[in-house]
Amino acid sequence: MYTQNLTAILILLLVPLFAATLLAVQNRDAIRDCIVGATSAVIVGTSLYLTWAAWTKPIAIDLVSAKEINLGLCIVELIIALAIIGLSIKYLRVLPAILGFIQLALVGIIELFYADSVSVATTFIVNDLTAVMILIIGIIGTLICVYALGYMKDYHHHHAEIPERKPYFFAMLFIFLSAMFGIVLSNSLMWILCFWEVTTLCSFLLIGYSKTPEAVTNSFRAVWMNLIGGIAFTLAIICLLEIEPSGAHLLSISNIIIYPDMTALTIPAAFIAIAGLTKAAQMPFSTWLTGAMVAPTPVSALLHSSTMVKAGVYLLVIFSPIFSHTMVGIMLAFIGAFTFFVTSALAISQSNAKKVLAYSTIANLGLITACAGIGTPESVMAAILLIIFHAVAKGLLFMCVGAVEHRISSRDIEDMDGLLVRLPLLATMMVIGICGMYLAPFGMLIAKWAALVAFLSVPFGWACVILLAFGSAFTLFFWTKWLGKLFMRMNRPAAPETLLRVSEKISVIGTGVLTLICSVGFFFIIYLFIDPYLTSIYKEYSDSMEILVFDNLLMIVLMFVILAILVTAAHFGHVPGRTLSPYLSGRGVDEYGRFRGSLGVYKEAKSANYYMVEYCGEEVLMRPSWVISITLIIILFALAFLEVML
Repeated sequence: MYTQNLTAILILLLVPLFAATLLAVQNRDAIRDCIVGATSAVIVGTSLYLTWAAWTKPIAIDLVSAKEINLGLCIVELIIALAIIGLSIKYLRVLPAILGFIQLALVGIIELFYADSVSVATTFIVNDLTAVMILIIGIIGTLICVYALGYMKDYHHHHAEIPERKPYFFAMLFIFLSAMFGIVLSNSLMWILCFWEVTTLCSFLLIGYSKTPEAVTNSFRAVWMNLIGGIAFTLAIICLLEIEPSGAHLLSISNIIIYPDMTALTIPAAFIAIAGLTKAAQMPFSTWLTGAMVAPTPVSALLHSSTMVKAGVYLLVIFSPIFSHTMVGIMLAFIGAFTFFVTSALAISQSNAKKVLAYSTIANLGLITACAGIGTPESVMAAILLIIFHAVAKGLLFMCVGAVEHRISSRDIEDMDGLLVRLPLLATMMVIGICGMYLAPFGMLIAKWAALVAFLSVPFGWACVILLAFGSAFTLFFWTKWLGKLFMRMNRPAAPETLLRVSEKISVIGTGVLTLICSVGFFFIIYLFIDPYLTSIYKEYSDSMEILVFDNLLMIVLMFVILAILVTAAHFGHVPGRTLSPYLSGRGVDEYGRFRGSLGVYKEAKSANYYMVEYCGEEVLMRPSWVISITLIIILFALAFLEVML
């Protein structure tokens, strides 16, 4: 089993790199389709095997040649820093260059002064939480890569002015998948840091894919904000090495979470919190993710929704036992809850579908961050559930929006009215994704309920509950607006091109089915993965959690019964009728719902949503939110230093 498990881990790390190499050197669509399809099948199969193996028994593997690999990874980090510095100089970007030099210096310090102390006893660990992340990366990630095959063929047709660089594009996607597997499989913080920086570089290069001035500007914003997180991560490692300079005991995640002196870990925990906040695009670092929406939709779906940003919250979740019942954890929870509240409000003011999805992503990551900051078993259960349901539903929505944009030449929600008639398959999948984000009996609602229960169980949790309540109300508003547009029946002809490419259809339908499966099987997810993980991490884990799970099970069963009754009633109670044109006070209306206006010109009869820009617009909320969130971060560090001194 040891050899088989090690082989599976190496496949997840190396096969995507091998595929990336092949994809980078050829530009024929047929060959690319075969490489992506075969690689995706291998990754999915290996992910399922490794998950099964970890569920049977947690996996711990030590590589004999880890020291040599440490040196190689250090060289990779130096190359990444030099690449960012070089590109920053080329495009005359001062801040990314300065931060790149700082990161380069910190990595050099570790290599010069702590080179003999960075090897951990166990190289790879695959536990139940790791298994969840492997499935998200291995299944959702590869489905998005398959989706990109068809999407990119249409992308350059609709954007003929953008140079075609599909070999580069697909190579970056698979390098990113390899790095994500490295983050979740590694037990060493030094290894995680290297893979962490690889995801930063991939994001930077993919955001700037089109090379337009806006794309270049947004890509550099993403890289300098993520470099702040990388610097914070590196400082955390240096602090841990200073705590225990005789060895790398504290560079092992499995050892950190059981370290007897939690007070000594306060400062490193604060730096880890900043690293997680930047990668997860929390306030005040949220603008890098909204700016990343200029990238092609597969990039938004893979890196900036379902996978890369999950690296930030994954890091926070695995360190949640350290945050539990500390001032650092409380402030981290406040930052996450505040981000959830503000970005949910900001989403109301957006009609660009990708912008709505971006703000919704930041909001849900904020809720996961708040749960990780609380650090109790209840809140960690909620955080893991949120990670799962958000990954599948949001990945589905991004793919649907990208496909819809290519067929109606717009990503504006106001142009999506009647989509259930015009593009029924895509619209149905989009409805599933939207319902999965906020309606019963889908999983996100259950996860939010679990978060609410967790917040009420800790001091100051009532403040997070208030932010969660109002933020959820905003969530209800913007999702319902979008959903209403899809159901609106206008007298319009069907879209001229309603057929999806095969790769897009496979990915969209597959992710839609996964959204439903996760919602129906949430109890089994808790029982098979989350419950064993919490049992292994928290000594105070008790039967109260089983009661919480049982209550949630009863609620979800009741919700499904109600849904089944409604669907049955709608199906059997349906009475065929006739389609009527809109009544516009006697105005003549043609077969497309257009009315005759001034000078005999026909105009479209159309309704529009409220966006409340004067209350929820970016110009109104963004600057005050930056001030508040920066203040919270300053307080976080002040309390951390105060806790250490006392």
